Amino acid sequence: MRRWLKRLALTLIAGFVIVFFGLFPWLLAGLFTTRDFKMTDNENAGLTPASLELAFEEAAFQSRDGVALQGWWVPAESARGTVVLVHGLNRSRIEMIRKVPFLHKAGWNALLFDLRRHGASGGTVRSLGWGERLDVLGAVDDARKRAPLPIVAWGISFGGAAVVLAAAEEPQIMGVVCDSSYRSLRDAARHHLELFRGMASRPSSSPTRPPLLIRVVRGLLPWVPVWPTADLTVYWMGRRAGFDPDDLDILKAAAKLRGRPALFVAGSGDERMPAAIAQDLKAAAGPQAEALVVPSEGHGHAYRDATAAYEQAVSKLLEEVGRE
Repeated sequence: MRRWLKRLALTLIAGFVIVFFGLFPWLLAGLFTTRDFKMTDNENAGLTPASLELAFEEAAFQSRDGVALQGWWVPAESARGTVVLVHGLNRSRIEMIRKVPFLHKAGWNALLFDLRRHGASGGTVRSLGWGERLDVLGAVDDARKRAPLPIVAWGISFGGAAVVLAAAEEPQIMGVVCDSSYRSLRDAARHHLELFRGMASRPSSSPTRPPLLIRVVRGLLPWVPVWPTADLTVYWMGRRAGFDPDDLDILKAAAKLRGRPALFVAGSGDERMPAAIAQDLKAAAGPQAEALVVPSEGHGHAYRDATAAYEQAVSKLLEEVGRE
């Protein structure tokens, strides 16, 4: 009997290790890199620049590693420059569309596009900003062909991370607006796993039944230890999407922006990307960088919740880029 109890205990321990430190990190990594998972943008659904009474053209171009990308080119009269707008994870170009009238009025062209594995663009994996930086660089190349003017890149969430990574290696990006980014992929994975463990234990408020994989992950989350699960998840993200997770260090990339205007934005109540991150990125980017923390509770809602203050800060950055 003791021998069988010992075997049963070892089997249970082995099963726990396999599920929580093998299968679960692999599934979680796939959810962010390879699975079809789109967040519905009800606020902007169906909008095009024409909905905002702006003329536009369809834009088709390639990232610097050859991924086919789709977007919209919105020209301004007597343009002073071009702003490349970059959406967040599991979103599309329409997330950025309400910023276009402000830019158009300020005399700046706008190029909105879908990142790889998002919207109408090609690609087979999402790489949390690493491959997407090449999409941003492809958009910069397309914008320069259309109008050889100064370029500013404006991104939100992991799109903000992609913008900083792109600007770190491309001096043609003369200014950066980074809204609600993370410090590094490892830091973000640990923080989000801790956060989601608490959220998973609350009753779901969604009126629709989520996919089976989401329900499985949600059911397991409260039991998952942050260490080493977060590090294992990051490992599988890199393996499944073909990148080195340590390359996704946005603080290190921000340090390469020194001398260029940069604005780091955060919502004061954003649990996912706390306001302290914007301050850290500003410090890394040097004295010409600014941080803007606005009263906003949701992730990535700073522009909607504090439009006037946000536009004032961006206008200042555009003026600085224009002078340079």
